[in-house]
Amino acid sequence: MMLWRHAKTRLHELGVRVREKPLSLQLVMASLLLLSGVMAIIGGVQAVFMRQFLYQQTARSLHQDIMSTPGQVWMWLATQAASSTAGPAIHMQPMPFLEPGGTIAYVDMTGNVHPILASARVPVLPRQDYEAMLTFGVGLASYRLVATNVGQELVVTSIIGRPDNPTGLVQISVPTATLNTMVWRQLRLYGVIAFAALAVGSILYIPLVRRTLVPLRRVVDHAHRFNIGNLEERVPLAKGMQAEVKSLATSFNAMLDRIATAFQAEREAKEQMRQFVADASHELRTPLTAIGGYIEVLLRGGEFTTTELQDALRQMHGETRRLSSLVQQLLELAQVDQTEGDAYRQLPFGDVDIARLVVDMKPILEMIVQGRDLRLEVPVSAVMVRGNAAALRQVIMNLVQNAAQHTSPANGRIALVVKNVPGKAQLCVADNGVGVAKEHQVRLFERFYRVDSARSRANGGAGLGLAICKSLVEVHHGEIWCESEPGQGATFVVELPLKPAVSEDGRG
Repeated sequence: MMLWRHAKTRLHELGVRVREKPLSLQLVMASLLLLSGVMAIIGGVQAVFMRQFLYQQTARSLHQDIMSTPGQVWMWLATQAASSTAGPAIHMQPMPFLEPGGTIAYVDMTGNVHPILASARVPVLPRQDYEAMLTFGVGLASYRLVATNVGQELVVTSIIGRPDNPTGLVQISVPTATLNTMVWRQLRLYGVIAFAALAVGSILYIPLVRRTLVPLRRVVDHAHRFNIGNLEERVPLAKGMQAEVKSLATSFNAMLDRIATAFQAEREAKEQMRQFVADASHELRTPLTAIGGYIEVLLRGGEFTTTELQDALRQMHGETRRLSSLVQQLLELAQVDQTEGDAYRQLPFGDVDIARLVVDMKPILEMIVQGRDLRLEVPVSAVMVRGNAAALRQVIMNLVQNAAQHTSPANGRIALVVKNVPGKAQLCVADNGVGVAKEHQVRLFERFYRVDSARSRANGGAGLGLAICKSLVEVHHGEIWCESEPGQGATFVVELPLKPAVSEDGRG
């Protein structure tokens, strides 16, 4: 048991060492082992069939030699052998067809064996075999293999007399050592030829394997050259490339594309974060600087009228409110970012009628527009969506506030329209402001982005309202975009999936 475990461990270690070798060497070794096994099997099968063939040919030759000897001679020899059953075998000159060490014997009708010519002990078959031969005859190529004290012998028998009235059997036996020697000689010759063929094949096969693995080696070289500073490296797909290597190269290129995309996204995220921090710092610094300036003036002392003091306090209060609004918007963005991709778990969703929600918000919206003309267009029927009412209310308030900031207080007009489109609920907020150029529309929903920074900051905007709208709309699996032409106002469109209709049997 211990020996078997030791051998198993050694084989496992050998297998590990082989698997660590280069692929070309492993292929050559595996091919040589496979070919060696196949040639060994072929040699073994060839040896078996060759020995069988030699035995049959020898048996047929001995049968022909027996049949070529006149029957009277066999009868006389048989009579002499039968009359001297107790004595030694008859002394005869070796026959031409009898190999050294061979024997000749006569088998009578009762199955007794009488040696005729024997230099060693005559092999004896079972009595029932002799009886069967005398009854049914003997084939021309039939033989028996019998083990004796001098080795294995090939025994051939033939009937004496007429087949329908035999007088006995002639039995000739020859050693199989000579035949086996011929088989082993041929097998050794085959082994030498096979070894030479394997040696020559290996010499020719190794360069062929190396050449076959050149495309794979190129893939490895490209993999070594790929690094963070060289994200554009790709494996060329050459014509005539092996299918497996081509599949590997395609998969490797796809992986490189994903890595390059991930690195690009990471760089963009870092840049956006840097820009976000810079913008947030700038937005927070502006009101803090103003408040600090007013406080510094007040601390210096001096004669201030009541009006001047109230004006300074109003300015500080305004900056404080602006600072509080900015912080609140940043918190809202952080909460939305946390719920993205898992909205149904983080936000309580339910059935929301957009038309009813807009009507209920009319007093608040009139306060936001501050005297501007506000027009609501909502359908009589319900416009049902699945969502969070508070989040959708925030979207509507931000869009209306954005429209109010970019329209004139004297003649500004804002329209809020709710309607059904195929499979969608559409909410549009349109104004008659200055409009937005095409190059700015794609960036309107970025955080802290403003078309006119000075004007937006003067109106209290920090560039976060539209970003919050976009995040909340995406949480509801909707879309938001801007349609505008410079000087013709702007229209912000929100589309949300309608609530699936429920059939009579209760299924959606």
